[in-house]
Amino acid sequence: MSRSKTKPIRLGGVLYAADTPERNALREFAENLVNRGWHVAGLVQEQAYDSDGQKIGLDAIDIRTGQHLPLSRPSKEDLETGSCGFDVRLLSETTRVLRAAMDAPADLLVIEKFGEREQDGRGLADEIVSAAMAGIPTLVAVPSSALEVWNEFSGRLGSLIPHDITSLANWWPKWNLYKELTLTIPDEKPKNIVIGDKAILIEGKDGCGITTNPLQKAQPDYQTNKSLKDLAKQTQDHLSPLDHAFGVAAILAYHNRYNLNGSDKSGLDHFKGRDETVLIAGNFPNDKAYANNSAFIAAKDALQHLSDYAYEGVILPSHTFSDGLLPSLLRAKGLAECVLVGPETPLCPNLFDYGIDVLSGRIIKDADKAAEMVAEGASPKELKPVSQYITLEK
Repeated sequence: MSRSKTKPIRLGGVLYAADTPERNALREFAENLVNRGWHVAGLVQEQAYDSDGQKIGLDAIDIRTGQHLPLSRPSKEDLETGSCGFDVRLLSETTRVLRAAMDAPADLLVIEKFGEREQDGRGLADEIVSAAMAGIPTLVAVPSSALEVWNEFSGRLGSLIPHDITSLANWWPKWNLYKELTLTIPDEKPKNIVIGDKAILIEGKDGCGITTNPLQKAQPDYQTNKSLKDLAKQTQDHLSPLDHAFGVAAILAYHNRYNLNGSDKSGLDHFKGRDETVLIAGNFPNDKAYANNSAFIAAKDALQHLSDYAYEGVILPSHTFSDGLLPSLLRAKGLAECVLVGPETPLCPNLFDYGIDVLSGRIIKDADKAAEMVAEGASPKELKPVSQYITLEK
């Protein structure tokens, strides 16, 4: 007997007022996600002007295609009577855009805005409810004057989000960082895969990734027809530790490229000499001056600790990425400046959008020698002779 999966409701009301400074924040947030490879759909609004620069009405813009849909073109009579000149014939077209997003489905649905028709249960109200119930992350621009109507409409099941880029980025689930790291990986075959007793190595066209073998058992004859992208997608599967480890190695093979440039400054020195309160999570040397005011804790205990205490900075070990703890730690740290350090750090600047400020990781400089060492039983930490550590800062 099969059992359907229930998806959580991810509905956000993005509150704005007449004096909100970042009125384009929702649109900019959506465009940023599109540029990073996410499937974002929906509608934003823009004032329409004629060739002389005179305002003539309001357009809805299909985020996916860029198509302009003229929502209103008020006539002189409309202006005199105070009518907005809304073209109800175009409502079916805007509905089609949103229905297509639900059929795909989109990674994010954006609707601007929760207007008078939606407040009355008309307009795009049904589409908002349908998307939310389908588990599609949905953001709706809500005027502050309609807050109580929105709360009643949404049943208070969603989040209320300030209309600014930082708040929208904080709303975006931290867990999405795993999928984020797969979006730009091409569908090409890995050059080499080696499974040693202690490590897994995957070599791509431009880089090499190594992570711990969770089974601690070599598989010298391992073969797969999966592409580097398909292997990387396995980071989203925590039911199979081996598949997840393959995903980590594939992500590192793509992002930690041989020709990547960065600072040779250690991420562990980022807070050195500064007075902020800094939490060092993990098995880092405790005789090092990380900051003028620092505390140490085991990585496994850091989540609860960060939920109870506030810090201005945190240093996290890269194994929190490979073991799946990183998203929860990024959520718990709040606004603390964050450094991710270690051999399993993906050197991908897109992670800066998830609350990481410094990425300090390694690049394998000799893939052939690394493959030989892994096959002979070397652990990821024992590959320093074929590694170069670099640091990227936000």
